[in-house]
Amino acid sequence: MLEEEAIMRELLIVFQEGFEEANITVTVNGKEARRDLGVSTNPILGIASEVSVELPAKGAQVGVEVTNRGLKAITKVSGKPKSVFVSIADGRLVMMEGTGREAVL
Repeated sequence: MLEEEAIMRELLIVFQEGFEEANITVTVNGKEARRDLGVSTNPILGIASEVSVELPAKGAQVGVEVTNRGLKAITKVSGKPKSVFVSIADGRLVMMEGTGREAVL
């Protein structure tokens, strides 16, 4: 079991502000990891969605694309499992790496 854990790690992606009926594609090293349709931010919580994807233990490039708005961003994630926060601000897709320890509702 420990050998399997060394191969893949989990990354939490939290979609926060600015999403309105967004069609989101998440990629890991250029390959589609998941697709979610109609994602919208809850104005009370400031969160649209939380998803998890598996990453290779050595790290990866994680991409997020809002296909129906033409927005795309990529970030490199390495080391222990972490979190990434994604928002739409000023017409741009913003990705910010977290520690993985943040308390999210």
